[in-house]
Amino acid sequence: MDNVPLKIEQFAYDIIYYVLWIIELTLFLRFALKLLGANPENQIVAFLYSISLVLVGPFNGMFGTSAVGQMVLEPSVLIAMVFYSIIGYVLVAFMKMVGRINTPSSYTN
Repeated sequence: MDNVPLKIEQFAYDIIYYVLWIIELTLFLRFALKLLGANPENQIVAFLYSISLVLVGPFNGMFGTSAVGQMVLEPSVLIAMVFYSIIGYVLVAFMKMVGRINTPSSYTN
């Protein structure tokens, strides 16, 4: 029972990392499918594009897109991936900082 605050902190870190992992994977798949010229009429591809559009939306228009045939290069997806990684890192760092302030000395190692 002495490590309950540490377990809650670790659980919170894990949640942030899992959500970040899902966001990054979704954005990477969008980037790869667009770059490879995947058919947007395919149900799976259309679903992935619609889900990832929410994540990429704030970054659209930041840079132009380059297209050769069906292949599209979207630099805004890469910027979004970097942005969300930084946000995840900052959240975890903030939680660690707050955890150190609020943790009684008997719980620290």
